Amino acid sequence: MAIGGDAAAQLWNASSSGQLRMEPDAAREVAASYLRFAAMCDRWTEDAEVMRGVTGFGSLESAGQLQKGFSDKAGEAKKVLGEMATAARGMAEGYLQAAGVLAEVDQLNSDAMRAIAERA
Repeated sequence: MAIGGDAAAQLWNASSSGQLRMEPDAAREVAASYLRFAAMCDRWTEDAEVMRGVTGFGSLESAGQLQKGFSDKAGEAKKVLGEMATAARGMAEGYLQAAGVLAEVDQLNSDAMRAIAERA
């Protein structure tokens, strides 16, 4: 399973079955933190994609190998960051489910993305 996927699934199962209950305000606060983190991961994912295309290493064979190594590392970082963002969104949804306010996830996600964009 992807990074954090197990934890998000366990949280969702606990909240869906009633094993985990939270007060709505507390759930919103925790969910907002996870959604801000997910939005940051999305931005870092974009940065990693840019890094995949970095050039200027020179024409030697070793320079080409170095460039490929950096590109491969950036590609792996992009994958990991995507998994982390997905897991963070799943955690946010689990907490909102535990408080019975899952319908608010879209608004909280929009708020988190706007807050991250305003910092840039």
